[in-house]
Order: sequence, then structure tokens, then C-alpha cells
Amino acid sequence: MTQRIRVKVAIGIAITVAIVSLSLYWWRRQPGPPTVVSGGAGQVIVEDSSPVAKVKTVPLSYGRINETLTAYGIVELLPSTIEIYNVTFECIITRVLVTAGQVVNPGELLLIIKPSPDTQLIFKQAQDELESVRLEEALLSDRIKLQLSTKQDMVPVQLRSRLAEKKLNSLKERGVESMKEIRADSAGIVYFIGAQPGQTVPAGTNLLQLANEDQIIVRLGVESDDFNRLEKSQSVKLKPILAPDSKSIEGTIQTITRRVDPITRLVSVMVKPMSEGKLLLNDYIEGKIIVSSRNALLAPREAILPDSGGHSLFTVMGGHAVRHLVQIGLETSGKMEIISKELKEGDPVVVLGNYELSDGMPVVEERKQ
Repeated sequence: MTQRIRVKVAIGIAITVAIVSLSLYWWRRQPGPPTVVSGGAGQVIVEDSSPVAKVKTVPLSYGRINETLTAYGIVELLPSTIEIYNVTFECIITRVLVTAGQVVNPGELLLIIKPSPDTQLIFKQAQDELESVRLEEALLSDRIKLQLSTKQDMVPVQLRSRLAEKKLNSLKERGVESMKEIRADSAGIVYFIGAQPGQTVPAGTNLLQLANEDQIIVRLGVESDDFNRLEKSQSVKLKPILAPDSKSIEGTIQTITRRVDPITRLVSVMVKPMSEGKLLLNDYIEGKIIVSSRNALLAPREAILPDSGGHSLFTVMGGHAVRHLVQIGLETSGKMEIISKELKEGDPVVVLGNYELSDGMPVVEERKQ
């Protein structure tokens, strides 16, 4: 046998071995033939040896889905509802009978003040001035009777007398002559206390601020990229950050500012809550703004699979998995809107075991409760 013949024989043997190996591999990959088992009463049961996947399914639902925008903020008071308590003379704070955040009733005592020494001096000077001008007026009247003065001389004296009297009465009306009690004009929350007992405060100082309990607002900060998605009267679900398990409070957007805060770089949105009494002033709030809402076919998020740049899901029909290409609409943390002409409400979609499925694969279905 020549060298050339030996090479040809070796190549032929190698090709034959490769063909046999590939055939054996292909044969092993094929599902085995059905196994026929005789059952009772002449029945014949056919068992399929193909792999069977165990899956859990839930029915597709049809309902309302909301697309939300999450923002964070703080509970504040409407500036226009804050009632400021001050006095128009220098005084000393004798007692402070309330604390910040306290709810007060109409007529409830808030502060006790007294005039400062300088204020008392001003009051004493006003008394002396009025007494002096009245004495001058009496003396001038006697001179007129004796024809030592004319009535024309009385005019400027009477003018000074009236001015001195008005000045003294004004000081009395402002409570300068004695201690003064400051009481609440209406029910509300003590928002700010600007003085402490024993402190001497100038005239016009902001001693205390009282706010209407029902006039609170939540200021949320929204990214400027989302500004065009906001509209007045949009619904908002509010919840204290430190109480995540509490029930959400409904609210609506009242004001959308057109300014980016230079510090936070956020746009301020004012939300009016429906139940003000359940929120605490200065508390941190999470707000979910509903920017879009509609009725749609809904599937659990875990039922949706990535599929060649799109999405798909599996349903179960006749004991086999059926693959469906779908489009995704609105999304929440647990639900996704499904857009498909093949699917309808009530179809069982696979939520567990779907990553192992292929189209037409036999399955054992377990309904998820």
C-alpha cells in the first residue's frame, strides 16, 4: 500500500467517526418515544418522556394604572394665614405660656408683658405734658377774664392740650400704663415664638406667630426635567418619610413655581392635602404625583421577560407554554400595562418558572393565590 493510499484511508476513517459521533449526539437529544403502559379495564395510558416544566400562573387583570412621579418635601404653613402678634412699644416679656407647635383655642392666654422703664418714662412724660398744658389753659382763661389776654392767645394752648390728650390716650390704648395679656384671636397652631421671659424687646418685634391649623401645605421639590409633566390639580399621594407604613393622604397640586431653587436645583410644587390634621409641621414627606392614568390590561412585573430588544410573556394553553410578544405601557412597582391583540383579561400568565420555558414546552400549571 502506497503512502497516498494510507492517507486517504486515514481521512475516510476520521470522517466516518465524526459522522457517527454527530448522529449519536443528535439521537440522544431527541425526546424518547412514548411509553405505552396498560391501565385497568383495558385502558392504554401513553406517557411522554419529554421534559415538563412546573410553573405558577396568575390571570391577567384589567384595571386602572397610574404613572407616578416621586418627589420629596416638607410640611409648611401658607404665609397668608400666619397671624403675627407684636406690640408697638418697648416691653419686657414677663411670661410665655405656650410652646411652638401647640394648638390653642380662641381667647387662650399666650404671653404676659409689661412696659419697659423707657416706655414707662414716655408715659409719665405724656401725663406731665397734658397736666402742664391744662394748667396753662386754666391760667390763660383767668387772664382773659381779667382782659389781660385775648381769646386768640388761647388757640395754640388748646391745640397743644388736644394733642397731649390724644398722645396719652394712644399710649393707654396700647397698654403702656400696666401689664398686658396677649390672647389668641382665633384657634390655631403656635408656629413661632420670638421672645423669652425676661427679655426686653423693641417696639414692633415679632413676639409670636399663630397659624390656622387647616391652612398647611406641602412643598415638594421636582426635577426640572419633569416640569412639563406637571399640571395644576393633579392628584398626589402624600406619606411621611418616617412613617412609611402609614396610610397615604390624598392631595392636589395647588401651585407650580417657575423657578429653579439655586441651592437644591429643584422646582417647588405646592400641594394642598385633603386631611391637614394628619400631617405635622416641618415633617419630611414623600409625594407621588399622578402624571398619567388610564384603564389597561395589567400583568405582574415578574411575568415580563426581555426578548430581543422587546418584551414577551408566556401563557398556558392545553398544558403547553405559549410565547407572546408584547409592548409595555405604563408601569408601577408591581404592575405593567400590556399591549397585545392576542391577550385578554383572565388569560393565565406565567410568573414563576418562565425563564426556563420555550414556546410549546409541556408544563404543569400551579395557580398562584
